Amino acid sequence: MPRPNTPAPRSHTADIDLLRVFDTLVRIGSFTTAAKALSRTQSAVSMQMRRLEEQLGVQLVERGSRKLVPTAEGLQLLPLARQMLRLNDQLFRDVDAQEVSGSVRLGSIEHYATRVLPALIAEFCRLHPRIHVELQHGVSSLMHAELGARYDLVIGIGPVGSGEGLPLSKSRIVWAAAPGSSTHLQRPLPLALNPEGAMLRDWATHALDRAGIAWRIAYTSTTVTGLEAAVRAGIAVGVFREATISKRLRILGAKEGLPALPESEAWLATAPLPGRKATELLEAFLIHRLRKSRR
Repeated sequence: MPRPNTPAPRSHTADIDLLRVFDTLVRIGSFTTAAKALSRTQSAVSMQMRRLEEQLGVQLVERGSRKLVPTAEGLQLLPLARQMLRLNDQLFRDVDAQEVSGSVRLGSIEHYATRVLPALIAEFCRLHPRIHVELQHGVSSLMHAELGARYDLVIGIGPVGSGEGLPLSKSRIVWAAAPGSSTHLQRPLPLALNPEGAMLRDWATHALDRAGIAWRIAYTSTTVTGLEAAVRAGIAVGVFREATISKRLRILGAKEGLPALPESEAWLATAPLPGRKATELLEAFLIHRLRKSRR
């Protein structure tokens, strides 16, 4: 018999039901809403999360913030937990993943939609020929607002730690001009930016206002391609994610008298709708591939 004060040994058998609670919480981001989706009380869901964390010996979700987000350990566990849930569901449904059918509506920012996702979606559709993926590109905030209505999955960007979705990669936001151009010396500073309401436009203009640098809009485009063309022509200075900036542009910074800009984070958000096997398969595939490549 164990001594009275000896802690019980930690279980090394994962509880599938607790993993499902964890997965639902991360998808929805709220104990209250997740409890409704699982047809359980909020206290029961909270207690089950505590049990899972005790089983694994790590904290999996951050509590007390406006929107529940997974910890670093939780993010590490999530793909494996979802894999175990899929295997469990497959065992009881006796359905091969190849036989899953349906359609998935994927919204994405331009860089991913034009340079990254086409090849990945082609690969995914070869693996799952009965799943049809519809890809559109647009503005992060607008697509996120229509998650569940117009889109099943959305890849967007926001401030680091925004909690909009599962983090994929981080990148600095930088000023850029054509090589050899002196456009950045003009005042007011001519800018090539997205339309009003776009995140990078707001970050750029607010940073210039705080630095006391006069500016004007010289070129507006909804596409990165259009903005890069204007900057390369010497019409204006642009603002881009450093991870995706064209090699034909020159990065500017404090040495050229321009203020620092925040760091951005690409994220993947999913509509919290149960029973969407096709969406779950694409989500797991993208998480694995995009995090592996860190684009």
